[in-house]
Amino acid sequence: MLSKFEEQKEKAVKTLGMMFDYLGFEASIRGEEKNERIAIKINSEEPGRIIGKSGQTLDNMQYLLNLIMYNNDKEFPRIMLDIDGYSRGRERAKGERRERGSRDRRKNDSGIPEEALKQQALDAGKEVKRWGESVTLPLMNPHDRRIIHMTLKNDAELVTESEGEGTMKKVVISLKK
Repeated sequence: MLSKFEEQKEKAVKTLGMMFDYLGFEASIRGEEKNERIAIKINSEEPGRIIGKSGQTLDNMQYLLNLIMYNNDKEFPRIMLDIDGYSRGRERAKGERRERGSRDRRKNDSGIPEEALKQQALDAGKEVKRWGESVTLPLMNPHDRRIIHMTLKNDAELVTESEGEGTMKKVVISLKK
């Protein structure tokens, strides 16, 4: 019988395979454990199509796969995609090994510590309350934006909203009307 992690890994690989089928990508896919995450290794004759311009296609597939898996199982481990050695998170994963035991200093996809993002959200919220004007944070990936939104979601005076096109968007923090 497979462990829960092994079942989750197989489910992630199967789901990514279905995504590739729908998109017309030809690739071999295998999953492995890396730093308590699922690392999916992809080999393809056309890695450029899967990676996309500046890694955007790969980033978007990784984001969607994580979203799909997390929505079905709230305890699903984070998934990282690596195609033919190209991984947007390869250097970050090396740094995380040193910080693995420290949840407060764990870094996300952008490499910014989660606690730093939370503090940025709280500081911007204080500024909005003090001056009454909206604050717009810089462009962020979906994971970082979610941290900002989740940090401020229970503040009765503030509202957060993502603005922009594509995966990289700004977060606007305003007073509730």
